[in-house]
Amino acid sequence: MAGLSRHLLEMFLRRELFNLDEMRTLENNPQRQVGYLNVGGYVQRDYAPLPDRLRSANEALSQVADFLATLDAKTDPELGAPLRDMAVEAYRGMASYYRTGLSAAAADCVAVAPDVAAEFDQARTAAATAVDAFVERLQSRDVRPEFAIGSSMYGRMLAVGEGVNTALSDVLSIGQANLEENLRRLDEAASLVAPGKSVREAVALVSSNHPTAAGLIPDVREMLEDIRQSLIDLDIIGLPSEERCQVTETPSYMRYAFAAMDSPGGLESVATEAFYYVTPVEPDWTPQQQEEWLANFNYRTLKVVSIHEVYPGHYVHNLHNRHGGGLPLINRVATSYAFSEGWAHYTEEMMLETEYGRDDPALWLTQLLEALVRNCRYLCSLGMHTQRMTVDEATRFFQAHAYMEEHPARREALRGTFDPGYLNYTLGKLMLLKLRQDWRRQEGAGYRLRGFHDAALSWGAPPVPLLRSAMLREPGAEIL
Repeated sequence: MAGLSRHLLEMFLRRELFNLDEMRTLENNPQRQVGYLNVGGYVQRDYAPLPDRLRSANEALSQVADFLATLDAKTDPELGAPLRDMAVEAYRGMASYYRTGLSAAAADCVAVAPDVAAEFDQARTAAATAVDAFVERLQSRDVRPEFAIGSSMYGRMLAVGEGVNTALSDVLSIGQANLEENLRRLDEAASLVAPGKSVREAVALVSSNHPTAAGLIPDVREMLEDIRQSLIDLDIIGLPSEERCQVTETPSYMRYAFAAMDSPGGLESVATEAFYYVTPVEPDWTPQQQEEWLANFNYRTLKVVSIHEVYPGHYVHNLHNRHGGGLPLINRVATSYAFSEGWAHYTEEMMLETEYGRDDPALWLTQLLEALVRNCRYLCSLGMHTQRMTVDEATRFFQAHAYMEEHPARREALRGTFDPGYLNYTLGKLMLLKLRQDWRRQEGAGYRLRGFHDAALSWGAPPVPLLRSAMLREPGAEIL
């Protein structure tokens, strides 16, 4: 463990220096800093009496104006157009969250500590005003159409951040091959779900079986318990705690997301509540809009997303980090994008290999649709940042290969402009599948699926090449 931790610390520091000095995200990608303004943890996690938590939130909110002034001074006078536009949207969302998303906490505090509630109202209003001013300054900046980081920087991003030194041409070929394989498998799954029908018709058939608006949250809670029990019954992975996450509606500032996991930090021992956010229909939507949204939440898709986010994806990974038996500090806080998202994406496919999903072609179909979205992220990230692919071309790529409508396809393409690392969902999954294959060969008759999973999560979330060196006696050079 000590050897891996030392290498992990070195990589973590090199990655931070790379982001500051070479990628220069502080100067050219303001959207990446918006998360530092989120005070939701003080409000949502019941680690202390509400007045005490709001006092802490007030202290953080009082620093928002100074934080944004510093960021403003650092931000380049000219930004890539999509980077500027996505940042404007993100900061507007945070200002709205300060004004509306925190109002319930203020109201709850009035009865027990009216003075603290009043201070909280003043602090969140002032913070929202500071964010508004920052948005105006962002909008006044010049923009340029170019946003790509280029092949050289892209290769450095993979090498420094993930320990991946594979030539970009090979990375591209591997991703293209996986896309083609998943498209082939999608045709097979669709033929089982709806014989003689098209893929889109098969998807429509699966989508028609969905919860009601009122039943969405309760249905997800029940589904999670079923998946969790399957992990135990099928001996798929260890569950190091009886803790459960809370299924709740997505906060207003995050409702761009379909569903998301909000777990406590790896060092947290008091504020341990975890929240699985599921985005409901909005009351002002038309009946058609509500039906379209709920169709996206069909029961099979809900299972796949819940596997990714909760069991045995992100939430179980978090449980292993916090209860896994003495992980060194660096292993608990220095995380690899490719391992974290690759693990969650890997679990979707892995669960279909077990008795849980083996004879459910509709579940197979929906998992492949999720995989195709990640395939498109992989290839459009490389395309937009190393091959002059435009946002419009990336949008059409998502539409053609992931069966997405124009609006969500464009949102996916735009994410790639400020998050080139979103290829890591598929990249991480493929590296973990290769590691499992090699570990199985090493273990021979002693191989157990649960053994691989527990061993992989026992190291935290290191870059997969580092994990290979820890788990394999002969890791070899081939990581994909």
